[in-house]
Amino acid sequence: MKNVSATLVMLFWGYLTLLGQTASPVRLSETYELANIILALTDYGKTDPWEVSQQSAYYQEVRTYFDAYRHHPLLTKVNYSRQQWQNYLSFRTDSYAFIFDGSNHLIRKIAFSANSGFNPFEENLALIEDFVQTTRFRQFYTNHIPYYKGLASAYLVSQRYPEMLQFLENELGKQPTLSSYAIVMSPLVGRMNCHRVVEGVGTDFITLPSFILMGKTLQTTSEEEIASGTHMLFTELDHAFVNPMTELYQLLVKTHFSNQRWDTGSGYEKDSLATFNEYMTWAVYNLYVQHYFPSVAKKVSLEWAMQNETRGFYASNLFNKELEAMYQKRKTGQTLEDLYPRLIKRLGKLQNRVQKPVIQSSNLSDKNLSDTVAKFVVYFSEPMIKADSFDVIIATEKEGKVSKERQVEVSKKQGLSWSKDGKSAQFTLHLVHGLNYVFFNVPWQTKTPLCAQTGVYLTPYSQLKTTVAHQ
Repeated sequence: MKNVSATLVMLFWGYLTLLGQTASPVRLSETYELANIILALTDYGKTDPWEVSQQSAYYQEVRTYFDAYRHHPLLTKVNYSRQQWQNYLSFRTDSYAFIFDGSNHLIRKIAFSANSGFNPFEENLALIEDFVQTTRFRQFYTNHIPYYKGLASAYLVSQRYPEMLQFLENELGKQPTLSSYAIVMSPLVGRMNCHRVVEGVGTDFITLPSFILMGKTLQTTSEEEIASGTHMLFTELDHAFVNPMTELYQLLVKTHFSNQRWDTGSGYEKDSLATFNEYMTWAVYNLYVQHYFPSVAKKVSLEWAMQNETRGFYASNLFNKELEAMYQKRKTGQTLEDLYPRLIKRLGKLQNRVQKPVIQSSNLSDKNLSDTVAKFVVYFSEPMIKADSFDVIIATEKEGKVSKERQVEVSKKQGLSWSKDGKSAQFTLHLVHGLNYVFFNVPWQTKTPLCAQTGVYLTPYSQLKTTVAHQ
């Protein structure tokens, strides 16, 4: 396993000293790592591609070391599926409330529960203790403490944590209800990073960026990777500032911001303020990236806006642009805190005309062609911005598997032209023999997305399907 260098650790401590940070906010937790190892060894943890981060050498060490104990009954008992995400997240996160006493028994140190009504870690203490003793987990953990500390150092240096905190405090004010900030990490967490208040401490249970898990140094990591990687910490820490501010203006939000208009099934829409908070959190992240990573901010913001639209926050680009425009025109001395009520009212004026743009039809959709040269006419549900170019992904299906063929920038070279009202576009593409898919607005691949005149991107993964006969 590749360890993080001692030089980087020294750099980190010097970095904090310069910025007046007296101690690292990272809390290394033996019981949290225990919970993550247990979940990584379950059938679900092994087979789901996202829940457990499987890209590090450390993950392979965990699998190799604990493989002899793969039939331990605990691993069957806590084999939660994605549909049981509350149990999964609670088992993982609630472990932070426990410590080992002098007799190697797990005891609760603090009163903390990640999700009300779920208590899977405490309910399985006897099995967990047996697993610890059987596998000699505590020795495994002790042997890896230098690795965990190295990850913590590398993470905070790459995330610019002190600047991040300062940015949020400057824009949204210090939070008197939070006594301090803490970051809890494990190299095994793949998804569901979360923010919770633990005994008055705003605590972020984060996911580590891929470049850190792969052992890359900052010198060999691109600015785009670093900027994009900061989203995991920022958008959780951000909630500690955004959520209380929204609470102050909750009547205004409930009057001017309808979850039914802005949310297409994220799961947040059941809470009167949660959808707004999620939108706002990411919009503030965009401002942070523009401030500290201006050369890559446009690309990073585009990628995360499209990704968030797949989560149900379909107007992410519009929301981001509205806050950005207001922020750029702010008066001297104004902060995001000052702009909050104005933004909410502005969104209220927009929401009655905001909807998800879709492809309504195409002349070649589900058609069979004899020629690989295909002249498409695409009709949209509402007027689109008549872009000079946009890109599409052409994919083919063989034996039930869809694979990318190539990415094409559609422009005048492909005969791109728009109708006067922007509700249709025509262009020519060269397809291949067999079943072809033409995808629009593909997150992490599309460079120039299609966007409605309202500022809302065309629905991600919009597609046309056309077959070209084999010769």
